[in-house]
Amino acid sequence: MTRFKLTASSALMLLLVFSLVTTSGCATNYKDFDAFVKRPTPAAGGKPYVIEPPDTILIVSPETPEIDQQALTLRPDGYVTVALLGDIQAAGKTPTQLASEIQEMVLRYYQDANVQVQVANFASKRYYMAGETSAGPKPYTGKDFVLDAVLGAGVPRTAWPEKLVVIRPNEKGELIRRMTIDFNYMIQTGDLQNNALLEEGDILFMPINPLAAVGVAVQNLLSPRRPPRPRPGIRRCRPRRGSAARFNDATIQEAVRAWLGADPAIFVNG
Repeated sequence: MTRFKLTASSALMLLLVFSLVTTSGCATNYKDFDAFVKRPTPAAGGKPYVIEPPDTILIVSPETPEIDQQALTLRPDGYVTVALLGDIQAAGKTPTQLASEIQEMVLRYYQDANVQVQVANFASKRYYMAGETSAGPKPYTGKDFVLDAVLGAGVPRTAWPEKLVVIRPNEKGELIRRMTIDFNYMIQTGDLQNNALLEEGDILFMPINPLAAVGVAVQNLLSPRRPPRPRPGIRRCRPRRGSAARFNDATIQEAVRAWLGADPAIFVNG
């Protein structure tokens, strides 16, 4: 039986051919442009701001000195501890809703009291960069466009900016909309018609370009594999010195034969 020996050069050639066959059609162009691009371009994100951990709120109530100018950061459970009033759930409410609730509680102690709640630190809202760029969560300001987000994260040589994908899940985390943008065309021509205003939770995915993907595959193929590191608390067994610890092909075959009850050669030559 003739066996094929896979050399480094032949492996590289196979990977190149495989990539040319597969990568030409693997990047889907998504066309949910109407879900992202609005005309005229909105000045800011249109959703009411909902307070969530770890936002910081500022209570303003000149008639109520106990709580006036209190800056409070939401706890992980969504509550804040307000002087005079105790624990109040702030998460999931707009500043106006929370102010109305606090004012209702304050009126138990003061006849005339007006309460306002301001967000002093917007820390809970994010959009996300993924793929061949500076990946990770990014602070959402309500004025984040695709152009700003991508240039802020960077476009390395391994990226495929012609196939930038913008993904918009719903509040349940389910995928609802996607669009593919040729970011290079946007930069080179100045055509910003697809420069969408991002919403909280949007994901921008920058795929790896085909040539870089081949390079990574070849590097992984040719790089020597390192043995796994022993886990903490587990000692690696070391063979003792002497003839009893010297193994060769013959002794290994004898051990396999004793274990299997058969000649190991049948599994090689069979």
